[in-house]
Amino acid sequence: MATATAAGKVSGDRLNPQSMPLPDADLADKNPLAPSVSAAVTSSVIEAMRGDVERVFKNPEEQKKVYKMLADADAQSKARKIIHTKSEEPFKKFITLWKIRFKYGIHWGKRFYVMRLIRNVALGKFYNFFKIKKYILRGIEYAGTYRCNFRCHHCLCIRLDESDVRREMVPEDYARVTKEAMALGATTFGLEGGEPFVNQHWAEILEACQGKVNHLVISTNGWHFNEERAKRAAELGVDTVNFSLDSGYREMHDLFRLRYGSFDRVMEGIRLCRKYGIKVIINTVVHRENIYTEHYRALLDLAEREKLLINTLFAKGVGNLKGRDVLLDEQGIRDYHELIRPYNYVQRHLNYNYGKQFGCPGTKEMINMTPYGDVLNCANMHIYLGNVMEYPLKTIRDNALKKTPFGAYHSCFLADDRDFMNVYYSLLDRKPHFSIKEFNEDLYQYEQENEKVVYPELRAAVGDLKSETFEIKSA
Repeated sequence: MATATAAGKVSGDRLNPQSMPLPDADLADKNPLAPSVSAAVTSSVIEAMRGDVERVFKNPEEQKKVYKMLADADAQSKARKIIHTKSEEPFKKFITLWKIRFKYGIHWGKRFYVMRLIRNVALGKFYNFFKIKKYILRGIEYAGTYRCNFRCHHCLCIRLDESDVRREMVPEDYARVTKEAMALGATTFGLEGGEPFVNQHWAEILEACQGKVNHLVISTNGWHFNEERAKRAAELGVDTVNFSLDSGYREMHDLFRLRYGSFDRVMEGIRLCRKYGIKVIINTVVHRENIYTEHYRALLDLAEREKLLINTLFAKGVGNLKGRDVLLDEQGIRDYHELIRPYNYVQRHLNYNYGKQFGCPGTKEMINMTPYGDVLNCANMHIYLGNVMEYPLKTIRDNALKKTPFGAYHSCFLADDRDFMNVYYSLLDRKPHFSIKEFNEDLYQYEQENEKVVYPELRAAVGDLKSETFEIKSA
């Protein structure tokens, strides 16, 4: 899309990350990190961002420009109109998708990893074809810390940080859990946060994940990803870095992240990854107030030009988005799929399952873990399934597969499943996190009030949700 405000217009219509200087660090660090008053009182992300313009941008001309961008985004969101700026090319898309699978899905330099991956995919297809209810663990995403140098408009980590009162896992803990996960088939290990580079032990944690034989991923906002860290990550066997990027317009990303210059840091990070042979994925959150906007289409266009895979995550009503009316409804989800139809480098995270089933891979194939060892189905879902400092990972996972809805493939529980959302978000209003027992008790009450059984397979497995104890029984 040709526009004077699109970020990265350095050479014609081509992004050139090398030409983008880093922002003045002193200026950026003066930006206050506390959430704004507007963010606390409005149900609109755009309104909250409008209240933060003068905190992020000090130049009056920049402020004027950003206010105009926000007005345009507000009008476009209310119009809810999908605009295509490119045509779909089915044959090209077919070829590109296969290239993406080979580029991002298989890391050929790690032969033992490739052998294990082929075995896992074959077993996944076998189990799926014969309808055998067995799942191979694909990997773990470790939240190395909930501390972060940003305070983004959608973040939930600041509400979960218990590092003052709970012991964080140390590299030796990660090494033990990684071995347990590999025994269950895991080949992928990710380090996220918070911001992983805020944790001074980030390199030791990655080393514990055995990068020579596993696929390693870092998810970062990019601010601290400098040349030294890029080089060290490559040495540790990091295959992919996921950078968070919210807009194709520099100003809109910086505003959403509440940090001036953050867009340019991501562009510099992409350049460094290419220099050191690390693959890049863009993580972006979609919600009702960005999928219809020009600045979000600019992000899709940027990724298409630069051949960067975009991993889209639907907004959840948690963290700083809690209480805001921004989640996609059924029409919004249809509009999202229509929006990305012509693009080749956009995928949703529910598409990667071994047996090719569409749905949430949580617990069955992927596990998230807090810095304190709590096992989660998803980084955004704080039902604590058990703690690896108390029980073996296999015991926790086996218990959860039997006694939660996560033992079957469903569409995203927090963005697509209205019954789950009604139970979960109601409980989340009362507690920041809770146990399987607490969730199932509320699920039972919800079923009684609505005279329906929400998850028949769960009832078949455990019987009466009210009387079942749901306690973990060690082997």
